[in-house]
Amino acid sequence: MTRRRVLIGAAAVALAGWAAFFVLQDWLRGLGGTDPVATRRALEDAMIWGSWAACLPVAVLATWLWLQGLRITRAGRYPAPGVKVIRDTPVLHGDAARLRGLVLRVLAVFLGLLAAGTLVAVHRLVARLEGCPG
Repeated sequence: MTRRRVLIGAAAVALAGWAAFFVLQDWLRGLGGTDPVATRRALEDAMIWGSWAACLPVAVLATWLWLQGLRITRAGRYPAPGVKVIRDTPVLHGDAARLRGLVLRVLAVFLGLLAAGTLVAVHRLVARLEGCPG
């Protein structure tokens, strides 16, 4: 991936976040005039959707890290064969490469558990809020 693509991708993500911020502000202002039960339900739905929107990219990253770690471990070489590198990178072989592959897979498991735990926590929180008198 070239630097130009990375910069364009970063700019697109920043622009999407900026636009989402203003859309969210308008949505919250619109909730001010509704009845409290409808407002509460809308906020609960927003919490669930927001947690999915935040955790899905983390889960995708975890999957990618797992696959890269697996490729590195199987090949016994870091970077894995066929991977494009931005600059001249020293190639590691043997145990050093397998250790990097293992570290990537451990990080992938950690991120996957973090994403799943966040989703479970948000769903449990919303379930408790639904049971509270409001």
